[in-house]
Amino acid sequence: MKKFSSLALLLTLLAAPAAAQMQPPIPMSPAEFSNAAAGQSVKLVVRVAAVKRTALSAELLNRESDSLYRSTGRIVNLYLPEDTPVIMGTLADVKPGAVLFVCGTATTPGHADVKKLVAVTAYVKVD
Repeated sequence: MKKFSSLALLLTLLAAPAAAQMQPPIPMSPAEFSNAAAGQSVKLVVRVAAVKRTALSAELLNRESDSLYRSTGRIVNLYLPEDTPVIMGTLADVKPGAVLFVCGTATTPGHADVKKLVAVTAYVKVD
C-alpha cells in the first residue's frame, strides 16, 4: 500500500494544482490518443521498447486502475529532449522495459513530444 500512496502523491503533484487534485491523473486511452490533434496536451502511460538518443519507441498501455495497466500492442514514438524533467528518477531510468507516465504534446498520429515524465516502473503492474 505504501508504494501506491507514493505513486498517487507524486502523480498528483505532477498533474495540476494540488488543491484541484484528489487522485492521480487518468492517462488517455489508446483511442483518445489516436484522435489527439496536433498541439493537444496528452497524458500517456507507456512501456519503453527502445531508446535511441532523443527518440523513444514505446508500447501504449491501457489503464485498468492506478496500479494496473494492460498491454495494447500499439507502438508510439516520442521525442524526448535531453533536458526533459524526470520525476522519481533520471533519464538513465528511461530504458527498455521501463513504465513511464508521460505528459506531452501530440505532434502527428502516434507521435508526441515529451514535456515531463514520471518513472513508475516500481509502482505499477502490466498485464
